[in-house]
Amino acid sequence: MQGAQFLNAKVLFVLAHPDLPHSRANKRLAKAAAGVAGVELLDLYARHPDLYIEGTEAREAISNAKALVVQHPIYWYAMPGLLKEWFDRTFRVGWAYGPGGTALQGKKFLASITTGSHEDAYVADGVHGAPVDDFLAPMRQTVNFCGMAWLPPLIFHHARNAADAQLEQHAGVLVDQLNALLEDET
Repeated sequence: MQGAQFLNAKVLFVLAHPDLPHSRANKRLAKAAAGVAGVELLDLYARHPDLYIEGTEAREAISNAKALVVQHPIYWYAMPGLLKEWFDRTFRVGWAYGPGGTALQGKKFLASITTGSHEDAYVADGVHGAPVDDFLAPMRQTVNFCGMAWLPPLIFHHARNAADAQLEQHAGVLVDQLNALLEDET
């Protein structure tokens, strides 16, 4: 992170895709988010090519933001590894939770997710055996434990093969969500 770049972010948009040049959907959604005034984009894999995250700069950026959005694909029923590392290194005791850990309380949190499968694959009798929300449970519990407000996730299914018009429509929904976060005074 370039330190001061993130100090004025009202919404910190954390992008976690290990192969972004080959991701049609996550790349497009990140571009849409970056075009919204007041939103700052943090691309974890570009910022941390050594896969090491210390967390101090991220904590500073989040402290100044009113909302946090994470954008990532579902990889083997979870978030990409570097995003998990980012949570582990950034959401520290005494800052995010525990004694004195109030930095995240009341902030809004939005998970913006892409999947490779159709929506009907994410049901009890579908190929993945559960809804996407079940795979987001660890993230949701982390957010709740830290006192943040979990918003309903924004999910784009079948991202690799969706029609361009569907992707553009979803990018518009994301932009609307980001603008709503920016306008929200609570």
